[in-house]
Formats: sequence, C-alpha cells, structure tokens
Amino acid sequence: MNINTPSENENQEVKPFCCKFCGSENYIKYGVRNGKQNYLCKDCNRKFVDNQYFEYLKANPKIICATLDLYFKGISLRKISDHLRQFYDLDVHFTTIFNWIRKYVIIMDEYVRQFKPNLGGIWNVDEMMIKIDGDWFYLWNVMDDATRFHLVSYVSNRRTIDDARMALRTARKRNYGNRPEIIITDGLKSYDQAIEGEFFSFRNKTIHIGNVGIRGKKNGEDYFDNNIVERLQGTIRERNKTQRGLKYEYSSFIRGHQVYYNFIRPHASLFGNTPAEIANINLNLGFNKWEKLLKQSVKKSGKNK
Repeated sequence: MNINTPSENENQEVKPFCCKFCGSENYIKYGVRNGKQNYLCKDCNRKFVDNQYFEYLKANPKIICATLDLYFKGISLRKISDHLRQFYDLDVHFTTIFNWIRKYVIIMDEYVRQFKPNLGGIWNVDEMMIKIDGDWFYLWNVMDDATRFHLVSYVSNRRTIDDARMALRTARKRNYGNRPEIIITDGLKSYDQAIEGEFFSFRNKTIHIGNVGIRGKKNGEDYFDNNIVERLQGTIRERNKTQRGLKYEYSSFIRGHQVYYNFIRPHASLFGNTPAEIANINLNLGFNKWEKLLKQSVKKSGKNK
C-alpha cells in the first residue's frame, strides 16, 4: 500500500478527450456557445463540444458536476439553485438538481462497485441515528482502518443482531468475501453475536474488540480507537442537519456520500489522496474528479439519455 504525496499526483498524466467524430487529439478551442466551450478538429475540420456521453443533456456537464460537488459538501438544493442563478445565469429548479443527483449517483455507484479495494485487516464499525422522512432510523457504517475506505452504509429501524449481521455481511460482500482480522466496535451487545455468526471459523477467527470509545482501548500491546468512523459520522450528521432530515429518497444521499468520500474528497490524513487511491483503485481522475468519474461511469453504463 503506497501513499503518494501531492507532488507525485501532480505529475500523473491524464489522458485528454478527443474529437468525437474522428478520434483525433489535434484540435483547438473555437469559441463559446450556449455556455459551452467549442473545439475545432484540425484533422476532419469539424466542430464539437467536450460533452462526450452527455449529448442528450441540455446543461453543461460541468454544471452538473458543480451541483454534485456543492450538494455533497453540504449545500441545500435551493441554495445550489440560487448559486447557479447568480454565478452562471442559469435558472435551474431545485427538483431538476435533485433529479440529476439521483440519476448520476446510481450510475457512478454501480460503476465504482466493480473495482475491488485492497484493504487492511482492521474494520471500524459504528451506528448512528439519522432522521428519514420524519422518523428516526439507524445508519450502520463500516470502514477499513488502513485505507479509510468506506465499505458500507446500511439503514435499519432497529439495532438487533440481525441488523448488525446484515451490515457486516454487506461489508464482506463489498470486500469480495474476504474477512477482516480485527473488528472494532462500541459497546452495543448485538455486535458480539453478529460477528460470531458472520465470521465464525476454527481456522481464521476474527477478533472482536468491543466497547471502544473516542478515547480508545488497549488490547495487549496494541491500542485501538474508533475515531475514523466517528469523524465520518460527524460529517454525515452535519449534512443531515442541513437537509433537516432525509426524505424517502434517502438512498441517493447515502450512496452518493460513499462515492464522494471514497473517490472524490482528498483526505489530509492520506496526504491529499482519496481512500480509493490508497486502496489501489486508481481511475486517473486527475483534479476534476467529479467530471472524470461521471464521464467514465456514463460511458460504461450507456445511460446518457
């Protein structure tokens, strides 16, 4: 597992787009029309716009990416609509913005799930209360300690053994069936039997270190804490306050936040890398990660209409 410094990332070569008609990279800028940069291909002498896989959209893909970025940084839909009106002179209703988010979050999430993360041997697990459509639910979060890769966000209305098992089972599935060596949790009793039920093996026993709080817990010569998943839940909690709770379409936010956390947001503790990069999932997203990831996802799915 290698951690790249920001200076090393800056030198990574990012493959440019090409002419949509002949595939040539020999093109020049050719003015702006309807807020979109036009290009002229010097080989086939045809004009095109860099909106590959977005030809059926009225809005510039950069605008869609801007709305995604603002939304997952904690800005409300109505404030995003106002931002587009003030700075881009675009009148986009907040429901349209929500439809963009709902559509492309699903496409991106399905795309990134095909890549297997290279994880460490310790998982941090915790649950938090979250309001959905006026009622309180529990959001279970599972995170890999070494890479900060967010494996699972699972919603349930209780905190039973079966609920804990489902969260752990989903995390193991995301890790292609591989079990962790150690699982760190708080003092919830459901974890004891859930971990025993999901990871029981006479050969490879998963060690459960429970009742771990913010101050941590010493186990033999090692010291364990659950701070990384607590910080993750803090960001989700702050976002939930802005939204005044999630609506029935809560999956758009939960799935999208995982994509944002793992593939878009640089982490200071990872020297400016994303958890996906540390987990050896390098999609060469460059600096405009939203746009690159969106284009790759739409190209793979073919859902551009």
